[in-house]
Amino acid sequence: MKKICDILFFLAITLPTYTQQYEGVFKEGNDVLKFENGKVYFDMDEMGNMITNKVGEGSYEIMGDYLLVMTGEYSGEKSTVQPLAGSKEDSVGIKVTDNRNFSLSGILVELVNSSGKTLQGGVTNSEGKILFKKNPKVQKIKVSDMGYDNISFPYDPTSDFLVRLVKNNIIENRTVAFRLKKVDDETLSVLLLSSDFEPGKNQLKALEKLDKKARKSNYIDKRMKKELTE
Repeated sequence: MKKICDILFFLAITLPTYTQQYEGVFKEGNDVLKFENGKVYFDMDEMGNMITNKVGEGSYEIMGDYLLVMTGEYSGEKSTVQPLAGSKEDSVGIKVTDNRNFSLSGILVELVNSSGKTLQGGVTNSEGKILFKKNPKVQKIKVSDMGYDNISFPYDPTSDFLVRLVKNNIIENRTVAFRLKKVDDETLSVLLLSSDFEPGKNQLKALEKLDKKARKSNYIDKRMKKELTE
């Protein structure tokens, strides 16, 4: 009987740590962590990368001082590509804009083969355009730049392409790991540890290793305040 009581007592003090639920929107500057109906949405920079925010959404679980988000398909705006009728017999043209249709210069565009090797590459001009000679070995086109959600798509030598890039790096179908501590009822201390967490055999140990790395590098947690609803 005593053994059963001991087990129940242990569960009573440990389960709240792993089943704690949050609700509401927490912010610091442009960073957002939103809990709603057992789901979480995040828009935050990852430790060591202050240029591009990571954005995603999905179900979550709490493990001690850690938050794991199992991201699914992102419901917000994404980078897109639109095939256009080819304008030149010997070349493929690519134009890159932002989501407001403003031309983006200096964007890296690469033509890659079936093995992922870059065969040709260059950056867009002041009009957001770049031309490549047609190449039968090309399989995909990759468009990328720091600060934007990068995109790759199938190569078609008969088409030109209009690419629209959105800000930030959208995370889908990956596990995202945070260090998360409740400071008070209105404040969370949060640090994004990994946007592609693969724990291996021991999930908690892997999280602690990431945490130790963050502390060693002196990455600072964000103090995110809960938005008050009227």
